[in-house]
Amino acid sequence: MLFRRRAPGLLLGTAALCALLGAPALAQTGGVLPLASVGEKWPVDIETYVIRVSPQNANQPLGLEVYSPTLNLSDYADGRRAKAEGYFGDELYQKNAQFSTTFTLSGPNGQVFERTFGMNREHTWESLWASGLPAGTYNLKVNSVADGKNSFALRVAPPFSLETSDFTVNARDTEQRDLLVARLTVPAEWVGKTLSVTNYDVDGPTEAQTWVVQPGNKRVDLPSSANGRYETVKFPVTAALVGEWAVYLKVLPTTKQYSNAVTYSFRLNDQPTTARVGGFTPPTDAKINNQLLVDIVDLQGQPIPGASYTVGNDNVVRPTLPAGYVPVSADVLKGVGNVVSPTELRYTPGDVRLRFVARPPYKLVVEVVDPQGKPIPGASYIEAKDNSVRPVLPAGYVPVSASVVQGSGNVISSTELRYTPGDVRLRFVARPPEGALSVDAVAIYGGQRVPLTGVPFNVAGKTYSTPVTLPLQPGDYPVEPSQLSGSGVSTPPAGRVVDGATGRVTIEYTPRTEVTLLTTPDILSACDVTQLTATAKTDFPYKLPANLTLNLPTGWSSDYPLSLRGDLSSGAPLRLKVPVRVCRTDSAEAVLDPVGLRTTGQARVRSPGGANVTRTVEQGARAGVSKSVESNAQGYLVTLQITADSTLENVQISDPLPSGGQAARGPLSVSGPSLANLSPRVDGDTITLSRIIPGSYTLTYQLLTDLPAEQVLTAPDIRW
Repeated sequence: MLFRRRAPGLLLGTAALCALLGAPALAQTGGVLPLASVGEKWPVDIETYVIRVSPQNANQPLGLEVYSPTLNLSDYADGRRAKAEGYFGDELYQKNAQFSTTFTLSGPNGQVFERTFGMNREHTWESLWASGLPAGTYNLKVNSVADGKNSFALRVAPPFSLETSDFTVNARDTEQRDLLVARLTVPAEWVGKTLSVTNYDVDGPTEAQTWVVQPGNKRVDLPSSANGRYETVKFPVTAALVGEWAVYLKVLPTTKQYSNAVTYSFRLNDQPTTARVGGFTPPTDAKINNQLLVDIVDLQGQPIPGASYTVGNDNVVRPTLPAGYVPVSADVLKGVGNVVSPTELRYTPGDVRLRFVARPPYKLVVEVVDPQGKPIPGASYIEAKDNSVRPVLPAGYVPVSASVVQGSGNVISSTELRYTPGDVRLRFVARPPEGALSVDAVAIYGGQRVPLTGVPFNVAGKTYSTPVTLPLQPGDYPVEPSQLSGSGVSTPPAGRVVDGATGRVTIEYTPRTEVTLLTTPDILSACDVTQLTATAKTDFPYKLPANLTLNLPTGWSSDYPLSLRGDLSSGAPLRLKVPVRVCRTDSAEAVLDPVGLRTTGQARVRSPGGANVTRTVEQGARAGVSKSVESNAQGYLVTLQITADSTLENVQISDPLPSGGQAARGPLSVSGPSLANLSPRVDGDTITLSRIIPGSYTLTYQLLTDLPAEQVLTAPDIRW
């Protein structure tokens, strides 16, 4: 941006000064009282004026100029009043004092400039700041040092204004007419509040009059304060007082002072509020000969928006750059000056043009994205002094690639890029952890693992159904199985997920089944038919492949299949019904495979019958034998009952085994009187007792045969 600032230099000629300051023209103020800065013993130590730069007026020429910034010794200190030469009312109360006045402008970014003016014998016209300023509120402070008073005039270019709540003006006996002190705008928001106007040290009503002009051109006189005293008038603000106000002062012919400093203050509800002050109009033939032009541009020579500069009392100019801009160079394009550094130029006052060159901050754009080009949440990067850049990835992310999208640089690795300074765009690509967890469920049934579908389970607070593969970040994930009726289940070990792999968890259920065998009827005649019903049941809701088998003992037979294969579940039991011919008392067995679950069912066959024989010897002993056969689980139990009324020797009992099939006699068991010889001998079909005494004897043995019941009974005989 081009900045222009005018420096003091060529003196205005006498005719020009007369035209500028003379009573007939009043051109130097345009009817406005000059401002003043008092060095000592004054209530306003530092005069402060506010300049507001709105965003829409940012960088527009400010045009801040001052007339007579120096203390003119010709006004008062030399002991004469050179009114014809532009008397402005400066006063130095100690002749040898070194008086100076400093003008300092500061804003949001700190000090803009500071100019200090001393003493001379001329009224100069100075440009303090001609160029624009960034938006913000700026304070112009005027501070005088030593025992004296410096009178000056300030102005700014439209649309700017100078505002202040407490300030000093200078009234001169050469200007005995209505002169403007300040203007004030009263908005509607002030209705109901109190506006106060205060004057200080007018030195009484014979020195000057002061008043306000309210809307409607209504004049309200203000009391003239006495020497060193304050006078305040309070105005309750009504709707009729909304609008423009003006404050005036007029020096009276009865004044006894050449130059009189007066302070005014404005308050709203006892809080400072600002009025507009200042202003002067130079004659058309007046010029500011010396000027300072400062260019602050980028590498292409274009003005840098928002840039400014500061000027010190030592004629040193420094640029004020927007954040991030980097100084490149400084040059004196016109006039005399020295380049101190890229951020400092020292010039000799005159017709001077300076240039500062700066570059905008290099745009380093680093993208950390996923393979789909989307930014990775939580990702960032770090930059080292050697222009190397490394991504900072969220936990678990895996680097994929690195590339220089714009500018120049080198790819060191997928996690490091080194760039050449400039406008650079770098890209790192990383992928999130891509692990997974596969969860399935099986029923452990016998030696089989039966897959189960749709079994609910919980992982990380969410419910899923088997089988499923879940994309998860690496870590350990407990799997919480659900309960299934008719089974047992234990919590499996937590599933472990690692990057690039799929973990696996299998939920194992152990179904509970039962098998029953119904025999009806269970008591029947030899070789009659009974119904065997084998049933396998479970409360488990899923199908279990099973095989239900009937095992028949010897002497049992059926013409129907003795095995049934099918699926067993809570809603579908397995049931095998088979008619069976039972020729002997025994038990059938039902077997449920593959678990090997077994149960039995018994059928009893009524006994085949019995036979007996009695032998009587004439004039001798009498003895008999009876035989009974009963079926049992092992075959048949044969009982021989022997009775005798005399002692007999070598008693032989004939007990033939049944014919027509396999038959064998088991061990004999005998009981009877203790004095008898109870050690029977078996020889083929003959059982011999060597000696018996009167009484009853019982012999039993197990008959093992595959013959049907109706063929097992044979007739016994006894002899001795």
